[in-house]
Amino acid sequence: MGMELRKTKGTSRRMLFGMVAVLGVATMGTGSAAARPLSVVAAENTWGDLAAQIAEPDMHVTSILVSPAVDPHLYAPTPDDARRVADATLVVANGAGYDAWMDHLVQASALPQARYVRADTWSGWHEGGNAHLWYDLNAVADFAQRFEKACEQADPAHASAYAARGQKLQADIARVQAQAAALRPHVQGMAVAATEPLFTPLANYLGLDMKENAFQIAIMNDVEPPPVAVATFEQDLKQKKLRLLAYNVQVEEPASKHLLDLAHNAGIPILPLAEIMPQNTHWQIWIGSTLTQVAHLLGVAQ
Repeated sequence: MGMELRKTKGTSRRMLFGMVAVLGVATMGTGSAAARPLSVVAAENTWGDLAAQIAEPDMHVTSILVSPAVDPHLYAPTPDDARRVADATLVVANGAGYDAWMDHLVQASALPQARYVRADTWSGWHEGGNAHLWYDLNAVADFAQRFEKACEQADPAHASAYAARGQKLQADIARVQAQAAALRPHVQGMAVAATEPLFTPLANYLGLDMKENAFQIAIMNDVEPPPVAVATFEQDLKQKKLRLLAYNVQVEEPASKHLLDLAHNAGIPILPLAEIMPQNTHWQIWIGSTLTQVAHLLGVAQ
């Protein structure tokens, strides 16, 4: 049920504006690595939260993107971001072209590649695959395992603490996977759609039949959707062929808003999703709540 994603907004020329000046700062180290406090810098707070559950309190974790008002695809890093990455013990990111600006910051720093943990380097993701990996439950479990090992290698003195916290996080991830597995038999095969492929990894895990892929890829790539894709999407909504419409609350597109209006008029449930995790929560609570909402919107009691 996967789809090929030709590119991501991470390659947008808007994101690249000012990158040269930022990269110059990243090479200006401030003393030896041994003298610095142990720290982790995450591109997005989603991966930052997962990292913090394993690393803290032995390493301090900060995230660059924490506000849902920021489009991660188009973010332009600041000189302060570059300094934080250059001083970090470990750096984590989504990868998959989603946050390519972090790749540039890491390359400009002296950080060894072994200390750069990206979600896209697990065996289940391949070039052209869906970049929204925090909605892929298996990718998250793999990331947590690899990040735990990176912590142990970077700070052997606290290896047992990292292992204990990693084990606890894996148990929480397993509970989310079990929640999804319990929901799957009740929703498998239901036709759903989204305004862009944010929901696809979770939908695939649930066995949902994701429709309107051509429209979603166009919106993600910041191009005009093909007229035939728009017409098909509109007809499927008007004829109530879809059981659910998911949309990205962080991206406002006139074409997407029109579809939301059609879904509302047709009485089709609407699922709001975000690329940046709400603050003051944890990934497992956020995704567990999303699964509960999906079940409710599709008429399944949990």
